[in-house]
Amino acid sequence: MISNIQSFLQERFPAKSQLGGGSDKTNSAIMLYGRRFYKDQTPVEYLAELLLVFLSAKKSNGDLSHTFKLDQENIAYYPKDNVALKLFSFYPSSKLETRHSAHQSQYIQTIAEVKSHLEGGTDNEKDDTIRILQSLFYGFTGVAKNRTWVTYSFLPAASSLISRELAWRHTAAKKDIGAVDWNSSVKYFDTGSHLFMARGGELLFLQLAHLFTLTSEEVSDKLNTENSKDYCHLSEMTKDRIQSSLEDALSRLLSGSLNKIDQLASFLETSMRDVSLNEENDLMPKKATLGWVPCSSVPEAYLFATELNNICKSSLNELDKLEMMQLLCCLHVLRSLVFQARRLSDSDKLTEGFIGNYAWIVSNPDASRDSASRRLSQTSFEGIESLLYRVLRVVYSAVHPDEEYKDNEADDHGFKIFRKVGKEIGLIIPKTGQSQRFVLSPTLLRVLVAAVIKPGERVRLTEFYRRVFAHFGIAMANRELLEAISWSSASTDNKDYAMTTETLWIEEALKQGGFLVELSDAVSIVHNPSNEEL
Repeated sequence: MISNIQSFLQERFPAKSQLGGGSDKTNSAIMLYGRRFYKDQTPVEYLAELLLVFLSAKKSNGDLSHTFKLDQENIAYYPKDNVALKLFSFYPSSKLETRHSAHQSQYIQTIAEVKSHLEGGTDNEKDDTIRILQSLFYGFTGVAKNRTWVTYSFLPAASSLISRELAWRHTAAKKDIGAVDWNSSVKYFDTGSHLFMARGGELLFLQLAHLFTLTSEEVSDKLNTENSKDYCHLSEMTKDRIQSSLEDALSRLLSGSLNKIDQLASFLETSMRDVSLNEENDLMPKKATLGWVPCSSVPEAYLFATELNNICKSSLNELDKLEMMQLLCCLHVLRSLVFQARRLSDSDKLTEGFIGNYAWIVSNPDASRDSASRRLSQTSFEGIESLLYRVLRVVYSAVHPDEEYKDNEADDHGFKIFRKVGKEIGLIIPKTGQSQRFVLSPTLLRVLVAAVIKPGERVRLTEFYRRVFAHFGIAMANRELLEAISWSSASTDNKDYAMTTETLWIEEALKQGGFLVELSDAVSIVHNPSNEEL
């Protein structure tokens, strides 16, 4: 356990970062994990926000786009808002009670402007074209839920679909009798609330940005060279090589076959140039501040960077990559929570083969109630939740030594978020009720294959198990399961069970996904079925 907790909590990147106002200054989860993970952020918005910071300029002159580099004198970025494209795409489907009359009149005017820019065809044909374009862009909706049109978000499938969060202060606007048109209502759009794109993706970006500011020697030191044998499959992936490869792969992903969407979006935005939140002649997007991450997050950031790079470099189509990246971001959020919690844990137990020093034991989603593997998985989940629960109280006690714990907000955005995100991606079941446990769906198994095996690479099944454990602490079979049971303080009977545990469900899921090749009764090969690395 860290001896000086308060000093540990002050080791942040960027170094000049300060806690925000209000509860941020005392929120134990923010002090421990960074600014911030938030319960209302959806899986797609983690990825969208990460990509938003990546592609946005990090200088007021427009420099440092499509990179993990930051302006160290001004830790911020300049994201586009895409308000015109949202009005065109989402307004017709938005909640009636949150539509403002100023938006209604602007929408009618906007449709007329787009129609005037269409060449050839009759009025009816132009109307059909507009409806087709609206259907096309609405089809890329990432999150809508019960929100108003401006708070919808696109699936981040192309650069033009990635934008900052916008909120609409409807109650205040409704009371203002002077808000009669677009220009007089603009002040009620809010660009800084962070209600849904709540800084979780920013935090993931900052983890990578911090990793890439370090020298190779500093990275090796933080990774702990004693574990090098467990990560020999990453020996060629130096910090500089990963950064260059990942930046190139992400840029190509965002300008790939879906770049036709960008061309259509550019046409629409040109037609709707009057729909803007900026002052006249101000072409630079509004500044957005960045939060901070613990300096200790380098090991998990390094693993995340290699996994993200493998997925981006594969020959999967863009939408498949985005789906995998979205799930990977969520897995990484869960991993980051437990990595950091273990650093302040009072347990001296280590996990041979995994630098994170924790373990998640997974079972067959269809395992019967009396299954030993199901019980192991349930015990594993309970142990992780207990760890996340305790560590927030350790932080609070270090900062407020004479006070009783009363940080419910930290619980919501600390240990409770682990269960929420885990259920959203299918790692934790059931969604409601008792007997919560870790499982692996075929979809998550596919992500693990793409994350830990390079495109075109083939490894033994036992090596796949080893890599998954080395990256995520997920124990499925063999030595890794024994190690996980030992860390979880399970009984000797469970250890004996681990030696003969049934893994056919994993092999069957891999086989159905096209990832498993059985060479003989004793040798099975797992391969990433993508074509050769790009």
